[in-house]
Amino acid sequence: MFEKIIYFLYLNNLFRACIFFSKFASIFNKKYQRRIFFFNYLKKKRKKIKKKILKIVYQPRIFIFNSKNNRKNIIQKIYNYENLNLKNEFSYHGHKNVYQSEHNLNENIKFKSISKQLEKSVNKKISKYLNFKKLSIVRMWFVITKKSGFIKKHSHLNSDFSAVYYLKVDKNQSSSNGIKIYNDLGKIEICEFNDKKNSFVVRDLRKKFLLLKPKNDDLVIFNSYIEHSVNNYGSKIINRISLPFDLTLD
Repeated sequence: MFEKIIYFLYLNNLFRACIFFSKFASIFNKKYQRRIFFFNYLKKKRKKIKKKILKIVYQPRIFIFNSKNNRKNIIQKIYNYENLNLKNEFSYHGHKNVYQSEHNLNENIKFKSISKQLEKSVNKKISKYLNFKKLSIVRMWFVITKKSGFIKKHSHLNSDFSAVYYLKVDKNQSSSNGIKIYNDLGKIEICEFNDKKNSFVVRDLRKKFLLLKPKNDDLVIFNSYIEHSVNNYGSKIINRISLPFDLTLD
């Protein structure tokens, strides 16, 4: 009963009511506590969200597939970035040994073609799976993580999905290295593309977290509300380079 009421309120953008009923329902079943952070996340957006989009994002998912691009060319563009290593508003987010560029590379003439290419790759793979016409990149930036660097636990507020394209990662990563995905809702669908089957193979994650160890050219996409962190402790390469971006459902 509670599940149906909360889902009805959710589809009608009544997120405050969802929080209230989830707290009440959790008196009888603790599982309802899991969704409270999710409804709080949506409440912070302060905008009406289309019902079709709400249906798509309700189930947390991680998509993983390989996307071949000219990595050397992209890395060279990053090292030629005019503001490389200059402090910006993202220098004070509490991460360690990490440099982030401005988050508008999708509008930068030197990176626009890369943004379009990644957007095309994303839509080719997952728009049909989600039964949605198009996902658009609204923000893109690069991240250089030094040896023993880490990015603290966080999520992305102003988007529907977030993604990371991996340009340079250590082939022999230690047991603690990688991107850590936190499973706060109890179940995440992991959709990994199988080239032989030409389709996604889906499995459920029910553990508290997943430690992904991506390879060069891997593209990882997940719901923006899913919290994640990065650890580069003990890496053999000096700079771990990735190209994160945020997507919205148009």
